Amino acid sequence: MKGKKIAKVLTMLLILATMFSMVGCSKKGEEDNTETKTETSGKTETAETSKEGEGTAKALADYEKVNTFKYFGMGSGVETDQFNNSPTAQLVKEHTGYDVYYDQAPADPIDAQTAITNIFMLKSDYQAVKVSKEQFYTLLEMDALLPITEYVNASTNLKEVITDFGWQTATKDGEIYAIPQKNARLASNTAIAFRLDWLNEYNTANPNAQIPVPSKENNYSMTLSDFKTMLTYFATKVPAGGKAMAIDVQTVYQENILPAFGIYNEWAEVDGKLEYAINQPGFEDYMKYMEDLFDNGLIQYQATANDAGAAKSLQARTVGAGRIPHWNAATIEATDTAATDDSISYIQALVPDESKGDPNAVRVFAQQGYGFYTVIPKYSTPEQAAAVIDWADKKLDKDFFLEMVLGTEGETYTVENGEYYPILPTFDEKQGLADKFMDGIREDDYATYWLCRTRKTEAQDKMFSIANYNIEKTGIQNPITVMPPNTAYDTYYTAANIEVKDTLVTTLFEKGTSLSVDDIKAVFNGLQGEEITASVNEWYQNWELKDSFNAVEPR
Repeated sequence: MKGKKIAKVLTMLLILATMFSMVGCSKKGEEDNTETKTETSGKTETAETSKEGEGTAKALADYEKVNTFKYFGMGSGVETDQFNNSPTAQLVKEHTGYDVYYDQAPADPIDAQTAITNIFMLKSDYQAVKVSKEQFYTLLEMDALLPITEYVNASTNLKEVITDFGWQTATKDGEIYAIPQKNARLASNTAIAFRLDWLNEYNTANPNAQIPVPSKENNYSMTLSDFKTMLTYFATKVPAGGKAMAIDVQTVYQENILPAFGIYNEWAEVDGKLEYAINQPGFEDYMKYMEDLFDNGLIQYQATANDAGAAKSLQARTVGAGRIPHWNAATIEATDTAATDDSISYIQALVPDESKGDPNAVRVFAQQGYGFYTVIPKYSTPEQAAAVIDWADKKLDKDFFLEMVLGTEGETYTVENGEYYPILPTFDEKQGLADKFMDGIREDDYATYWLCRTRKTEAQDKMFSIANYNIEKTGIQNPITVMPPNTAYDTYYTAANIEVKDTLVTTLFEKGTSLSVDDIKAVFNGLQGEEITASVNEWYQNWELKDSFNAVEPR
């Protein structure tokens, strides 16, 4: 079902592109909704037509601006009226001086894509729209967006707190077309939870063959052989019907195991070329390792969504290990009497046997990039465009940004040794919607502020800290996450990726089926895999930022 929804969203993006190409030269619909437009000399101007004969303003204060506009943002989970009347909305209004009406995307991704498509096709009365990376690049290709370079250059904060890399992701032919919003920080969202008490029992019983406990000294790592030995012992500890390790449905790419085989992300550079996971050296050995764990009865695979996954199985104590995201830490650790469980700990990543105990050998899948972009429709007036950028710029005033994001010290958060901690439940009650009011961030500051949200429970704080220990030295990102629209990739990759993963399930986690890595590659290539790879690399070889994208080198 998930694959079908993804395909439908991609179809909607293609429909948007097609519709724009059909009406690109048409004059029909030029009677724009002018509810919030500014009239000048008896006619409504657009931001593009007004440039002729005008000088370049040195500051946003020098531009004429409207004082109200409409904004279409991501879904917040609350009713639109509640969102518009929230404390954060009122705080932003008071600080910026702009009266903004906020509308929001439906929760269903297909409905959300339809809504955004309609805004640009019907020239709806919105002056700012927040979109995903994929939506941004599609709109950019369709020439549906207003260039905002002159306004960004006139800003106080935007041009200073967003990196050049960020602006380059929003630039085409020398013009900036959006405010890029960076994900909070370089992060790994998963780790392998395991029963520390059982590992300690094993070490006590085997003083001459102890398994080093994952810790700061080894960057919370464990070798492939030690991990199998640990799971073999765990299999003797689980209750009847249980298994040593649980694996969630469709998670055939175990992000915390693959790096031990030299596979550092779903797409990663190999000898100067981007390769899909199954084409990276080491994948055949990964397949053999995972098949061996399953064949030895150590893995419980969640065959359907109705079966218990890793988090539920760990919570029920029917397994001894499992990969989980950090937001599920409280589920497996917290009880009515304790916020954390000392019998649970986490492995950041496995390493090759020859790298035992070496913290410098650890590598993890990481992500950051720019996930959202705030755009201005091309049909907006210069007064509207200047207002939107000025509004976004003012929200990035240093002291105000902290207040908007975290609230008031002593009321919604505390500061301990330079780190921010939420005061619950007040933080959730007053700051729960704060991230929906961000359009661009103070990138360096927000990397620190955001950690407050990972500390809502002691268990989540514990796990996130381990999963991301020394992340700046271990994390490798997937370049595809910042790739602009790519016809072959956008058209074929989702289906090919799903089919490859489905096929891998049959050989890794089902009895009686054994496929070679060449068999898996044949599935990928049969669904335009070679075309996808060639198209991706046509972009990558000419990408001017490729050498600076990943600061961490492969092991």
